[in-house]
Amino acid sequence: MVAAKDNQQVRLLRTQVIHIYDDDDDDDVCLNICNYCRKTLLKMRYYDRRKRRTVFFSCVLLLLLLMVLLVTTFVRESGSVIVTDDGRQQLAAAIVADESAQLQYNSTDTIISSSAAVSTPSAVTIPEPFNTTIANINEPFETGRDVPYFFHIPRAAGSTVKDILGRCAYVRIAWNATATMEGLKRARDTQLVQSGQVDMITTQYLHEGATLFDGQEHRGRCFTFMRHPIERAVSLFHYLGIASHEPTYDPQLRYISIEMWARSKRIEHNWMTRFLSNELLGDLTPRHLGIAKAVLRQKCLVGLMEEKSESWLRFQKFFGWQFYTQEMRECRDELLNWKWSGKHRHDLVPEDSPAWELLYKQNILDMELYDYARQLFVEQRSLFKSD
Repeated sequence: MVAAKDNQQVRLLRTQVIHIYDDDDDDDVCLNICNYCRKTLLKMRYYDRRKRRTVFFSCVLLLLLLMVLLVTTFVRESGSVIVTDDGRQQLAAAIVADESAQLQYNSTDTIISSSAAVSTPSAVTIPEPFNTTIANINEPFETGRDVPYFFHIPRAAGSTVKDILGRCAYVRIAWNATATMEGLKRARDTQLVQSGQVDMITTQYLHEGATLFDGQEHRGRCFTFMRHPIERAVSLFHYLGIASHEPTYDPQLRYISIEMWARSKRIEHNWMTRFLSNELLGDLTPRHLGIAKAVLRQKCLVGLMEEKSESWLRFQKFFGWQFYTQEMRECRDELLNWKWSGKHRHDLVPEDSPAWELLYKQNILDMELYDYARQLFVEQRSLFKSD
């Protein structure tokens, strides 16, 4: 009877190994191994001595398999080009300039083709209806006609903006109602903007949200906080592993390294370029980067996480938000500077590390876009010169 149980356990182990390795993605294989061993070891206290020994050695074998996979992956990746800090701009320029160059990202269908040069923002046509319903940045803000329209980039102070305005300045914000495509459709059908029930619209779906405005009596006034793409990716990785309230919560991220995540199918690819150009699923080309730049230059008041205080002062002055009492000002300063929501401490990724290089290659368009946003931030100082 004991021998029969041991044979049954061996057959079960063999089935588990086949199931674990039945995957084309090495990182998913590694994750499956870790999860299997973790769950199995947690159950060992319920087993008899012989079964505990069998389970223990099975996990040892699986962990050895994991080590082999990691070594194989490292050897395979060691032949790839590592972009140094000095060479990042040259690499980006070469991808755009060389007509035969292509950069295909791991585990996605996204291909950046350099067969066409990136158009300058002034020469790019911004898609409709966004171009019509969202006012240009150089037009003065018209109270009663213009509605603040916040482009929420995940892990880039979006919740901070919501909390400061909602809790400290009592601004009525459409937040949850416009967080999804379905919510935006309901808001459009019920004419949420025209109803006067909200003072501000916020969403990640920038172009779909633009359909809430008519461009005549109600115009959107775009503003956003932007963050360094790699810093944002690192923050997102650590956040999604613990944020059980988020729809994109992924508890498995707690058991893998950020380098493994950067090689897997789970990672985002040029999120800011995608949502600014309204190409959420298809291939990205230099044309989409040009559209994203044009949207920022012509339509959006740009704030930077690395210049958070100055960015907030610009937003406050541009939209005329007032914090009349000492209590309101203390509330604003607290949430802006040291008690913002979603705060989560985590390790940084060094620039010379393999994880940084992987994240850079996955977000090369966003890196160029962010450099451009920095330029715009300097240029937009002219909008706030003292009278």
